[in-house]
Amino acid sequence: MIVSIETPVFKGRMLRRLIDSVLHQSSPNWTFSLLWDGGDQESRRILEDLHRERRPNVTVYFAENRGIARARRFLSEHSRGDFILPVDDDDVLPFHAVERFLEVAEQTPWAAVIRGQRKIIDEEGKVLDTPPWFPFGPRQYQHGMVTDLRNHTQPYLIRRSAYERTSGWEGFEDFGFAGEDCDIYLKLEEVGTIELLDETLYYYRLHPNRASLVLTDEGAYEMWRRLADKTIARIGLPLKRLNQQPPFVYERPPRPAPTLAMVDFVIVATEQAARPRADCLAQSLRSAGVTGDAVRVIDHGDPRSLNEGLREGGRPFVCVLDAAIRADGAGRLGTLLRLMHEHDADLAAPKLSGDDGAIVWANPGFANGNRPETKAPGERHAPQYDGVTSAAWVGEKLLLVRREVVNAVGGLDEGYDDVRTAMVDFSLRARQRQFKCAYVGAVAFTCTREPAQRAGALDRLHRKWAAYPQLFG
Repeated sequence: MIVSIETPVFKGRMLRRLIDSVLHQSSPNWTFSLLWDGGDQESRRILEDLHRERRPNVTVYFAENRGIARARRFLSEHSRGDFILPVDDDDVLPFHAVERFLEVAEQTPWAAVIRGQRKIIDEEGKVLDTPPWFPFGPRQYQHGMVTDLRNHTQPYLIRRSAYERTSGWEGFEDFGFAGEDCDIYLKLEEVGTIELLDETLYYYRLHPNRASLVLTDEGAYEMWRRLADKTIARIGLPLKRLNQQPPFVYERPPRPAPTLAMVDFVIVATEQAARPRADCLAQSLRSAGVTGDAVRVIDHGDPRSLNEGLREGGRPFVCVLDAAIRADGAGRLGTLLRLMHEHDADLAAPKLSGDDGAIVWANPGFANGNRPETKAPGERHAPQYDGVTSAAWVGEKLLLVRREVVNAVGGLDEGYDDVRTAMVDFSLRARQRQFKCAYVGAVAFTCTREPAQRAGALDRLHRKWAAYPQLFG
């Protein structure tokens, strides 16, 4: 694995110290890309000298000033490392930064961002006893939206595969295309998780000419407001921001009563023999009045295929139906949708029973060792599971989910081998962002075969969510 260290260059006074800190990394697994972005003459001279050294893992570009976001975009588009490490031209990396980031990246293949700690240094490189300027901890959410937008800062390692699922570095033209760091952070946590590495892996330098001094407090608040509103619109969250400074507070107006016309249906034929049942289920929905373009049949039930189904269409809800489910028209699906709305849920799943009336899937939770489990399997008379309650997770055989949930968490984690564990993970990610998950036992559907309950990927699940034990409660 290779880390692409990327630096737009404007100032030359501290640049040599940064270059030396990169060249002396303990790990050789890095490349270094620098773009002279219309900076001062000292910085250009230093980069010309570096370019003449012809180091195989160092690339230097020269261009007229384009602004910080567009400079970062250029560098990321022209580099090829598995990870991107943005570094400013007046800061310094400790000698083991690349090594530690790569060690943690290998242990957390699900992470879109790995964020480390930083210390503040003076012009001479002396560490200052200064309290942190920004929080370092898990992000906070309300109704699926980040509240503490200022809870980020360098250093952060970006997984390139996650970056490529976003629209990339973007900033605000009236702020010199700044704001790109907070913006990319918001977009990356929509496609993966943020992992915190509580070690100092960056030195941020204080000096009279640092770029951050150009931005006033009011300018920073204005950018955070714009970024919050932009993110709400991108995800499709029905929210209104109520205050002017982070942490932001959001209001969700009453949502309109949903109808089946607002639902995209994804029918899953998990094996070739299930395709006729899937086609029959699709036809029964169309016969019940669901329009043809709202129904899709996919031939595999793995996380990747299910993601493709979830991301198609644009209706406010998505309903996943395994071909083993008997929908018997659309009546009970309409009831499930109504109860989901009445209980203000964002994800919902009903009770499943077999042909003999015995419970197949009900009231999901976690057993000892945080193993996913459901209640009363095989029981025929269990009225205590006929209500509507909060759920720890939803199953893969039949669920309803609001479109904004899929957008906010990026779909299923395709690193899981089985869709059951991937769906548990999807539910935990949604709940982490404060979406509401519901078990709707008041509606029961017949499942013609028992859902598979493989647990081979639990090690990944437990390692991924080890820092959030409350989600398993």
